Amino acid sequence: MEVAYLTDPGNRKGDNEDYVGAFQNQSGLWMLIVADGVTSNEGGEVASAMAVEHFGNAWESTSIEMMKATVDWLKNRAQLENDAMLQAGERFRDLSQMATTLIIAVIFNQQLLLANLGDSKAFRLHDNQLTQLSFDHSLKNELLRTGRITKADAEQLPNANSLTRYLGVDTRVDLEISQHEFLPSNILLLTSDGITKVLTKDDIKATLSQYDLTLEERANALVQQANDNDVPDNVTALLCQQQNEKD
Repeated sequence: MEVAYLTDPGNRKGDNEDYVGAFQNQSGLWMLIVADGVTSNEGGEVASAMAVEHFGNAWESTSIEMMKATVDWLKNRAQLENDAMLQAGERFRDLSQMATTLIIAVIFNQQLLLANLGDSKAFRLHDNQLTQLSFDHSLKNELLRTGRITKADAEQLPNANSLTRYLGVDTRVDLEISQHEFLPSNILLLTSDGITKVLTKDDIKATLSQYDLTLEERANALVQQANDNDVPDNVTALLCQQQNEKD
């Protein structure tokens, strides 16, 4: 397993509400996490750090091996973490509205389990095709998914991109979980929404396909390209591959 990641303030110098980490449990399963503090709320930086560190540290102490047990653990952990954020908000006024997006991948043999809240994203490069595996929890997307509006209506919708799911603020936690194929030659990208604000899927695919570069170099390149395009947000790239191309 090869993992590389980088986070950067982007054009919001000195203010990075993204947080990223990779953690391995007692059974050798990797959990990869990216969180993006909700910038409209105070304490986003605290919320994203809490989510990643608490999920990661708790995962390292488990010996879970099976996917079903992982799903149950993720749902329970999300509720515990949400409760912890609400309790912190009750103790500290400036944290009362803190919240964060969350994208988690747990890597199994040729499979991966995704769990997400909000608009941080997971992409998979497979056979030179880049596919977004995660669902963005925005008002527009949620209404489109239920068939309550058309695509044309969605473009005119006020607050179309406002988040509908996140960790914090609300007592309800609606974690979306999905399972996907993840072959040894595939590359997984977890990212906050900063990179996708300025880079197209073709841009991202071109960088991930530079097999003469290490995963670390490709992660660095994605962040640098976003900064070169005057990204108006924090930027984070976490890359994972089960098999090194040079093996």
